[in-house]
Amino acid sequence: MEPLIITAKPISQTEYWRRLIRYRSLIWIFAWQELKVAYAQTYFGLLWAVLRPVIILSIFTVLFGYLLHIETSSPYLLFAFSGMIAWNFFSQIVTTASVAITDRQDLIRRMYFPRLILPLSKVLIAGVETVISLLLLFIFMVVLRYHVSWHLLLLPFFIGMNVCLGLAVSLWLTLASVRYRDLHQVVMPLISIGIWVTPVFFPRTIIPDAYQFLLYFNPMAAIIAGYRYALLGEPVDGWYWLSYGVVAVLLAIAVLLLARAEDDIVDYA
Repeated sequence: MEPLIITAKPISQTEYWRRLIRYRSLIWIFAWQELKVAYAQTYFGLLWAVLRPVIILSIFTVLFGYLLHIETSSPYLLFAFSGMIAWNFFSQIVTTASVAITDRQDLIRRMYFPRLILPLSKVLIAGVETVISLLLLFIFMVVLRYHVSWHLLLLPFFIGMNVCLGLAVSLWLTLASVRYRDLHQVVMPLISIGIWVTPVFFPRTIIPDAYQFLLYFNPMAAIIAGYRYALLGEPVDGWYWLSYGVVAVLLAIAVLLLARAEDDIVDYA
C-alpha cells in the first residue's frame, strides 16, 4: 500500500471517499473495542441487549395494551416492539455518534483518519443491539403465530433509512457544535420528548385527522411505519416515501459539509 501524504490543502470529495474506504477497517476496530468494554464490565454482559428492550416493552405493553386498551391492527406486543426497535436504533445513533468526534479528540490529534469513521463505528455498535432486538421480535412472531409477507424483503431498506436519519442528525449536530458548544446538552431531553410525539407505542389513528399531517414533518414516523410495513404488513402512507428522499438528501449534504469542515471541528474541539 502506498504511503498517504497529508497536507493542509483541501481535498476533493473523491479523494475523501477514497481515504474513507482505505481506512474502513478502523470502523470495525473502534466498534469492537467499545463493545468489549461496554459488555465486559457488566454482570450480564451482552444479555443486557435482550433484557433492556424486554423490560421496557413489558412496561408499555401493560400500560397501553392492557390498561389503556390501545387498539392496533396487529398484536400490540409486536406493534410496540417494531416501533421501539426503530426508535432505539435512531436514538442510540444520535446520542453516541453526535459526540463521537469531540469525545475522541485525543486520538484524532495523534493520528490521521477520516473523521466520519468515528460516527460510523457508533452506528455499527447501535446495530448490534438492533439485530438482537429484531431476532427477539421474530421469536415473538413465531410464538404468536404471526405470519410475515413478502414485505419483509423491504426491511433492509427501512433499516438503511433508519441509519441515514440517525447519522444525518448526528452529523448536523456535530457541525452545529462548532459554533454552539452546549448544543449536545439538549439532545437527550429532545430524544426523551421525541418518543412521545412519534407513533412508537401508539397508532397514528389516535391522533385527530386534522393534526395527522404533522406526522409528515417527523421522519421517524415514516421510518417506523416502514418497519411495520415490512414486519407486520401494515400500510404505509404515500407521503412517507417523500420523507425517505429528504432523509437521504440531508445525509448527503451533512457528509459533504463534514468532509470540508472536519479540520475546523478538530481545532475547535
